[in-house]
Amino acid sequence: MVTLAPVDYAVLALFFAIVLALGFSARLKSESANQIVVAGRALPLPIFVATLVATWYGGVLGTGQVFGYYGFANLTVNCLPYWVFGILFALFFARRVRSAEQISLPERIESSFGKTCGLIAAFLIAVLATPAPFIMMLGTLFALVSGLHVIPATVIAAIVSTLFVYRGGLLADARSNTLSFAMMYVAFIIILIVSISRFGAPGEIIPSLPASQRSWDAGNGLLWVLSWFVIGSWTFVDPGFHQRVVAVGSAKAARIGVLAAVGLWIVFDNLTTFTAMYAAHATPNADKLGLDLFPVYGSAVLASGIRGVFFAGMFGALLAATVGYTFVSGTTLGRDLFARIKGERDRNVALPIRLGIAASTAIGIALALGARENILNLWYDMPSIVIPGLIAPVVGAYFPALRISSPLAISCMIAGCGSALAWNVFNRIHTLPISASITPIIVGLGSVLLIWGIGLVGPKAK
Repeated sequence: MVTLAPVDYAVLALFFAIVLALGFSARLKSESANQIVVAGRALPLPIFVATLVATWYGGVLGTGQVFGYYGFANLTVNCLPYWVFGILFALFFARRVRSAEQISLPERIESSFGKTCGLIAAFLIAVLATPAPFIMMLGTLFALVSGLHVIPATVIAAIVSTLFVYRGGLLADARSNTLSFAMMYVAFIIILIVSISRFGAPGEIIPSLPASQRSWDAGNGLLWVLSWFVIGSWTFVDPGFHQRVVAVGSAKAARIGVLAAVGLWIVFDNLTTFTAMYAAHATPNADKLGLDLFPVYGSAVLASGIRGVFFAGMFGALLAATVGYTFVSGTTLGRDLFARIKGERDRNVALPIRLGIAASTAIGIALALGARENILNLWYDMPSIVIPGLIAPVVGAYFPALRISSPLAISCMIAGCGSALAWNVFNRIHTLPISASITPIIVGLGSVLLIWGIGLVGPKAK
């Protein structure tokens, strides 16, 4: 279904060579946690913006699949929430996060609520930060390009793409992201221009789409949209987001950089959504292609050479997210969970972090292969269960007026995740008429808000 010419492979080879060269060129001043995890807290603003945009937007192939399900509601449920919560993060969190002494989110939670709460948070954050969705998409694209079966393609892509972070940490990741960031935009600007020239302006195509794909809610109603919208609160608890904000050079740069990133996401979300529209319009059986939609469409409409640029752009977005989330999940497992249990968070930190990265890669590969048929299982179900358990301690860690006692914070974590998980399992066994509207994340957040509200009128954490 995907055909590349020799010149396309040459473009891809050059792209990968430069990405790896940028990653391996990173030189750390020491193997301290400050250097490995947050690049000495001295990332320049342009690199900060590039790595934040590229890492946070790794779901490029998933946009094609989501458009096939929901059409332009992709902008409503999969884009708008993150724009809104990104702006809120910039306005209310960025300065506080950058100014804090702690360099990781579990560490910050522990400083506010104690070791037990910090360890639970580390486990939940490691789950939330799993690179599995991005490994799934990276493996899918590599299989299409290489001709390998998806299993070895996924394993090879996941391992090779993360090699440089074992040596260079966040700095290596951020440096490699600069090329990925540029290629993302170049690739989708090119294919959108080609699409318009071949098939006409968007206004000519939109009326031909099914009514459900033209709808803001895909015909599912306001509560369904709301359940997706609140998943945008992921931004508040995402460890990769926090890690990069901690790593930028100043609190002022943190706020400016996050706002700039939101503006760039808005541009890129529209580029990919309208490209998905043209792909759905022009590709036979588009609704059955899933993650393959963009690669198949790009292969069909682009000339040799330009096709290679487009595939490099897709690989860029996927590489950035795969590497970024493997790294943050690995540092959370290695430093904030395993090493903290042993009481050695910042002693001999390099080895636990590298072991954590290896574990994160292995777990991500297993989850990616297990859920390959539907990325929404990883994009929607897992965050819906984990996010409710993290909201209260994360907000309380940065806003003392909203902080509750440590026992109640732990109760929020257990009740939030537990009730969301129970609702998810129950709905799979006994489908109810209300299950489409009252989703696991709403149930979980409801439980948390009840306990949180009780806590705010009781004793506060010290």
